[in-house]
Amino acid sequence: MNWDAVIAITEVIGVVALIGSLVYVGKQIKQSANLARAGIVHETSVAWANASAMLAMDGELTDIYVRGVKGDALSPVEAKRLESLIDVYMTNLEDIDHQYKSDLYFDETDTVDVVDYLAPLHKDLLMSPVGRNWWATVAPVSRTPSFFEKMSRIIKSWEAGDKE
Repeated sequence: MNWDAVIAITEVIGVVALIGSLVYVGKQIKQSANLARAGIVHETSVAWANASAMLAMDGELTDIYVRGVKGDALSPVEAKRLESLIDVYMTNLEDIDHQYKSDLYFDETDTVDVVDYLAPLHKDLLMSPVGRNWWATVAPVSRTPSFFEKMSRIIKSWEAGDKE
């Protein structure tokens, strides 16, 4: 066998090894991306559960929530607690929205907008007097413009539905 044949065989083996290693690295990257997505979805679920747990574990806050949603008068401290709860819920929803827009949340085949889907969970809170005040005064400076615009559209549709 001459040296040219040995070199050619070595080059073929090198190309096959390179292709094999690229396939392996591609699978590793895909697996890593899937693990990252699962971690993000898990962390979001934990944040959502923790926000809900605040009401489940704090009877006084639950009372404030119920009275605030009904439109009953709240003391300044109670109104602030309700505003803080609204802020927690909206921060979680905005975080989910950013993840969703980055293709980091939900299934890639989902066509529903995550904010349109989840916002009604907070309708009673946002349509309460404290919620309306929070949305008008705090949300414009504490939410990103895209999230604020999306939620404002949703709130306007709720208001239009309430007038009918």
